[in-house]
Amino acid sequence: MKAGSRKWDEAIWAAGAAGERPDWADVVWYAVDGFGCVGMFTSAGPGPIPRTVFRSLEAHNSLAKYLRDLPFKGKPELLIRYKRTDVWRQAAEQGLYAFDYDCDSELPAGYRLVARPPASLALSLSTLPTWVQEQFGDLCVSSESFAESAGRVLDLSGVRSGLVA
Repeated sequence: MKAGSRKWDEAIWAAGAAGERPDWADVVWYAVDGFGCVGMFTSAGPGPIPRTVFRSLEAHNSLAKYLRDLPFKGKPELLIRYKRTDVWRQAAEQGLYAFDYDCDSELPAGYRLVARPPASLALSLSTLPTWVQEQFGDLCVSSESFAESAGRVLDLSGVRSGLVA
């Protein structure tokens, strides 16, 4: 099975739907915070993922395509410097808060904000088409503010559907 292939994605979604964390794959997923701001997350393998992400591969791919195709909104602020920051930088350029799961540093493991859009350009759930808003129905981290999460681990305890961890 080749990474990035349809069979690869189906294996990831089958594992997640069965409640097993697909720790062999860096899964990209999306959520909104308690204020309706949109975030992109990369699991780095061991990162927990909301169960709702795995309800439908087709729905996830449609949402991901829509968000990837958004226009450039502005220059983001990079908060964590990796050798390659393209994925997180591009998401923040499109108005998303961009997080990565970090378990390799001396800090506690968890999702950390890598890049953020200028506050005035942050993508808001209320400005998105109805079908996109519906996709985010159970993908809400209600206890969090993405805008105020820099420098700490994001608290995912407010995810309604529970986590595949």
